[in-house]
This record gives sequence, structure tokens and C-alpha cells, in this order.
Amino acid sequence: AGARGKRSRKMNPDRSAPLNILIVDDNAAFAENLADILDELEGFDVQCTALPSAEAARAFAAEHDVALALVDVHLPDDKGTALLSDIRKGSEHAQVIVITGDATVETAIAAVDGGAFSYIVKPFPPPQLLEKATLALRQATLLRERQELRAELETSEAKHRNLVENVPAFVLALNEHGEIVVWNHFLEEVTGFQREEMLGQLGERFVGGEGDAPLPLKGGGHRLVRWQRAVVTNAPKSRLTYAMGVDVTDEREMLQRTLRSERLAAVGTLAAGLAHEVRNPLNSALLQLQVLERRIAKGKTSPPELAPVVLVVKDEIRRLERLVADFLAFARPSRVELAPHDLNDVADAVVALVAPEAKAKGTKLKVVKAEQPLWVPLDPERFRQVLLNLIRNGVEASGDSGTVTLRLIPTDTEALLEVTDDGPGFPPDAQIFDAFYTTKDTGTGLGLSIVHSLVTAHDGKISAVSQPGNTCFTIRLPLAPVVPSDSSAQYLPPPTDE
Repeated sequence: AGARGKRSRKMNPDRSAPLNILIVDDNAAFAENLADILDELEGFDVQCTALPSAEAARAFAAEHDVALALVDVHLPDDKGTALLSDIRKGSEHAQVIVITGDATVETAIAAVDGGAFSYIVKPFPPPQLLEKATLALRQATLLRERQELRAELETSEAKHRNLVENVPAFVLALNEHGEIVVWNHFLEEVTGFQREEMLGQLGERFVGGEGDAPLPLKGGGHRLVRWQRAVVTNAPKSRLTYAMGVDVTDEREMLQRTLRSERLAAVGTLAAGLAHEVRNPLNSALLQLQVLERRIAKGKTSPPELAPVVLVVKDEIRRLERLVADFLAFARPSRVELAPHDLNDVADAVVALVAPEAKAKGTKLKVVKAEQPLWVPLDPERFRQVLLNLIRNGVEASGDSGTVTLRLIPTDTEALLEVTDDGPGFPPDAQIFDAFYTTKDTGTGLGLSIVHSLVTAHDGKISAVSQPGNTCFTIRLPLAPVVPSDSSAQYLPPPTDE
């Protein structure tokens, strides 16, 4: 008995170790002859081992991976057919060719029952043996690869199951009927619903749509979960929808608390600013009323003596009225009803309103309109407030002999509106759009905050650059996607000083 091996002219590309061929025959010369014939195998790297007994064969098969065994029916210590199951215990993919010089029906049946790959009767030509051995080795190789792939698949599935079960996120899967087929441990812990009671249930009520959705809890209530889905198709009629969710309940509550805190802080800032602004005209009015009271006490009740005091009080009350109006405009949500309007028409309406004021102050008002209609989604009443505020600010800043320019510029995707003045300007770091910021002695500091809010409500953007003698506010508005065919729809009512 002994082992011999060779490298075939065509190496097996999938295996670095040779395939073991076990020859079990008590005729040493015959076994040696079989090994010589098997040396001619093409396409396999093999190593042949010849053993004379069933006992030796069993010991070898228990220690080595056997791809092919050639077993004689008659062995000195056992029947060859009795070896088949023992060889396969250690090598499930092993193929066995039974060899006999005394063929009987009984031995053939025993070989078939034992799962033999083939049954060869002595004597046989070498090509027949090579053909049978080649087919058997191919079968063994395929079975071995299938077993390895199955093991790899089981390992991969185990890793996948371990990941799904232990990831700190909600993971479930729905089949093509929307039934739950995966319900991970994290879902069990948080919801209280166990896997056994959830498998087969319709899962849409748990997953909902994309984004944040409430996840019901068994004990009542829910958690807010942000879901993401992925559809996996394994076969034409087999589809799984995986959903992974992250609990965002605490995040949402924290965000809401933050927003409430910010709103309260903003209200506090506004209240403090409003109180400061209200105090000045109230103090002024109170002082004038005290003057009025003293004059009346002294009998000075003629109109020339009382009228100046009354006028001051009226002016301060009007100032308070404007302050309250500005405050309400700032605090009120900027709701707009957008429809396509020609920005040229809106500009004309505002310029017609402001022109007398500019003329009275000696300020030149220039308008450079677009050559073609400039259709923009607008709420004309609300957007006029924007232009009125910007142009009036420019007129007040420029003063006598100054110039304010309103320019409309179309681009491929948006409309630009520029309001430029040659006034003194403001510092580069000035927070001009913040509430109560003002450079004027009599201003409330809410005008530009209102402008910013209204421009944002129109899906636009506003910016400003300033240096002494040149301040420019730029508004960017998206163009209307559809140009209206009925120009009469763009009628603007006569402007009023709001």
C-alpha cells in the first residue's frame, strides 16, 4: 500500500491541494495498475492512495478528504459495498466506483443502494476507467463547491441575522404582499410586539411612508421613527422591501423645545425693543401734558398758548400708532397669495406713489424697467410694501439733490430688482435686517425686518452692500413658470399710502 501523486497537464483552477483518489483492493499489482491509469487523467490534480483492506480504508477516509474511491467488492476483511457509507461520513461529496470480477445481481443492487457512482466489471479497458473517473471527479468537485457555497451562504446569513438583530435601529422586511417577514430584536424591545405575533401581519401601518411616521407601541402611545426603504428583488416574482428606522422622538421633542425657546427669546427681544421705543413718545407726550396742565392752572387757556402743546401730543400719539402698526406687521406671519404679475407694473405703481415725496425732498427718482414684461409670482399688495419701504429709505438717506434708482434686470431664471441711493450708507457689519436696528432718530427699526420677511415669503432673497455715497439693495425673485395669456389679469388697483 502507498500513495503516489502527479500534477496533471491542466491544473484544477479552483483547488491548490490535489484531489485524493482512494484505491481499495487487496491485489497490489492491480491497484498499482489502476494508479498508473489514473495518472493519465486530464484536468485534475490528483493523488492516488492504494490500500488493501476495508479497515485501512476506513481509517484513511476518517482522516482525509476523499474525492473518488475505487473499491473492490471482495476484500479480505469486509465487503467493499459496506465501505460506501463510511467513506461518505468523512467526505459527503466523495464518489465511489465499485469494481468486481464476479458480477452478480446482489452486488449490483448493493452498490446502487450504497449510492455508488458507477459499477465496473473486470477486466475493463483503461479509457473506460478514465471516462468514469473523470465524470466522478467532476461530480465530486461540483458537490464540494456546492457545499462550500452553502457554508459561505449560511455564514453570510448568520452575519446578516446577527447584524439585523443587534443593530440599535428598527429593521423589518415586507414580502410582495406587504406581510412582515423580518422583525428585529430592537423592534421587540421598544414596541413590546414579539416577533412571533408580528410575522405575517401587514406592515404598512408600522412603516408608513418615507420620512417620519408614528410607530405604535403595544402598551399604548407611539414613537416617532424616520424610515428609509430599499426594495430587493431576488426573483421575478419574489420581492422584499427592507425598512430601517431610527427613533427621532427625542430629537423632535428637543427641536420643538429649542424652537419654543427661540420663539420666547425672540418675543422677549421684541417686547424689550417695543417697550424701549414706546417709552420715548409716551414720555414726550406726558411732559407736554404736564406743560398743558400748568398752563391751564395759570389761566393760560387761549388757543395760541395751548395749540403747540396739543400738536406735540398728537404727533407723539401718531408716532405710537405707526410703531404699533410696524410691530404688528413684523409679528404677523407673512402670508402671501402668489400669482404671475409683471414686475414693471408693480414698480410703476410704487414710483407713482413715492414720486411726490421725493420731489418735495429734492431727491431725483430714476426708474430703469425691463424692456419686456417681467413675469414674477407676486402678491402685489404685499410686495408694494417692500418697494415702498426701500425707496422711501433711499429718499430719506439721499435727501436734497440726491438720487434713488430703481432698476429691473431679467435673467434666464430670475428677476433682479435693485434699489440704489447715494446716501451716507451704513457700516459693513450692520445687522440691518434685525428687528429694531435703525440709523434714523425717528425710525422704529422694523421696516427692513418686514421687507426681509416679505421677500422670503415670495421665495426670494434680499442682500445689501453699502459704502458712503452708494448703497444698493438687491432682491432676487424666481420667474413665473407660466406666462399668463390674459394681460387684463395684471390690473393693479390705484396705489394707496399704506
